[in-house]
Amino acid sequence: MGKKLFVVEGRRLLPLLFLLVLMVSLSVYDSLRASPTVVPQDTAKGSEVNFTTADKGERKERPAFRLAVDHQGWKEAAEAWSVNLPQYPFQPQHEIALFALHAEVQKIQSTFKGEGEQEVKVLVGPKKDFFHAVTMPLADVMLEAGETTWIFVDKKGTILEQFAVGRAAETIAADTPQK
Repeated sequence: MGKKLFVVEGRRLLPLLFLLVLMVSLSVYDSLRASPTVVPQDTAKGSEVNFTTADKGERKERPAFRLAVDHQGWKEAAEAWSVNLPQYPFQPQHEIALFALHAEVQKIQSTFKGEGEQEVKVLVGPKKDFFHAVTMPLADVMLEAGETTWIFVDKKGTILEQFAVGRAAETIAADTPQK
């Protein structure tokens, strides 16, 4: 009777199976996570020049704003900022145009502060390499006689730019910041 019987209990193999699964998953994780080793080059080859990076980063452009009250102002804004504007039927007798560079206009509020004073608050979201051209009814943002203060703010309420203009087209063209 030379038959031998070998019995293995399943509950005794569970810890070994658990360790095996952990080892395999760790090996797979390490192989996916590993990055190739880069050997620094100490000497330049041929016409290459060695250099050292002193600093690097992204330059944050400050938003710029401009108003246009006539066709000439519309064209000047497009040329100054090198943007191609569509053939929009701009009507300077009924509307005013606002150009924002490195910003997106999100909301415009107009408030009367007293006789001959108006405040137009423009909420903008700074965006790099972006321009936004909007038009609005002239009567909503300009007074017949008096001064309108334009305030450009971001979502935190920080004033990005502020300037005041009168009703006449000559005054707007002269007072609008040229950036």
